Amino acid sequence: MKKIILLMITILSFLFTIGCSSNTVDGTVSKVVDGDTIKVQINGTEETVRLLLVDTPETKHPNKPVQPFGPEATEFATAKLSGQNVTVEYDGPKRDKYDRLLGYIWVDGENFNKLLLENGLARYAYVYDPPYIYEEQMEEAEKKAREEQLGIWSIDDYPSNVEED
Repeated sequence: MKKIILLMITILSFLFTIGCSSNTVDGTVSKVVDGDTIKVQINGTEETVRLLLVDTPETKHPNKPVQPFGPEATEFATAKLSGQNVTVEYDGPKRDKYDRLLGYIWVDGENFNKLLLENGLARYAYVYDPPYIYEEQMEEAEKKAREEQLGIWSIDDYPSNVEED
């Protein structure tokens, strides 16, 4: 009887494990498209990943000119991420309407999305309505960069999605 119970527990544990999808996946950055979009090799497939909760100035938009601090955001992403092993963490829907993965990028134990905000190279923005796991941290990172007038926040009246206190 004990063997049957043990076997049932093992089978149920296995079924539960395969039925639960993880909210993280590991990969290697194969290309930086721009400051908020990268390509990551995940299990032998190259996936385009759009970074959650950040919007960097445009450098590749077909209908917009290169925006101030766009090249700097792309250079920052290239320096930090190119060829690096990263973890993509999902938060809400895994893909957007363009079939890009949506996630936070973790590199060397740091949330890269937050680093963009802390350095004034992105503004807080979301694709789908909140809540998000790191929403408050991201808003705080933008506020601090704004107060210190870093990057995009050195430009008068740069639009923000974060309310002033």
